[in-house]
Amino acid sequence: MGKDLFTRYAVTPAEAVVVLEDAVGAMSARLERMAGHTRQHTASADEPLVVVLIDEVAALTSYIEDRDLKSRARTAMSLLCSQGRAVGYTVVACLQDPRKETIPNRGLFTQMVGLRLRDREETSMVLGDGAVASGALCHKIPLASPGIGYVVPEDGSEPIRVRAAFVDDDLIRAAAEQFPAPSTIPVVVPEPTEKPRSSRARARSKSDS
Repeated sequence: MGKDLFTRYAVTPAEAVVVLEDAVGAMSARLERMAGHTRQHTASADEPLVVVLIDEVAALTSYIEDRDLKSRARTAMSLLCSQGRAVGYTVVACLQDPRKETIPNRGLFTQMVGLRLRDREETSMVLGDGAVASGALCHKIPLASPGIGYVVPEDGSEPIRVRAAFVDDDLIRAAAEQFPAPSTIPVVVPEPTEKPRSSRARARSKSDS
């Protein structure tokens, strides 16, 4: 219902990987344009801040069965997270399982937000080892209090307790209608190319005939 807010919108893993890799290409081109001129990006109409929003990132980094897509998604995300900040590319990734096995490039994200989590171990995974001792009790947020969370500032200081306002479906639709993306770019997934058969396979076919 908020699709019109976005310049690009991916639904399937294959589409998501295309969007990520295209973002890496655009980021690299901007790096070349900035090289030798400035070390810090300033957002403008011609060179805007680009936000890549991934809802349930584990669907790309862990749960997906296609190994090639999984590897490409991990590589693209790592490049965006490690090189994108200085040139105006930001990745916002959401997930429910914060284990390293689920999101191996977790350490590349510079700021963490923890909502309600299952236990203190998960709180430490998301917000850092000293978060619980500093008062970030994500595992003690009541079920009846959705939207409450803790944020670790980028400077690494003590976590801050926050609460997000509830946004219902009607508000999302209204926002998309009033503030649509100025342009949209379709996501085109290339047709799969058939891999050439190995010489061993060809030899086996001849012997079978």
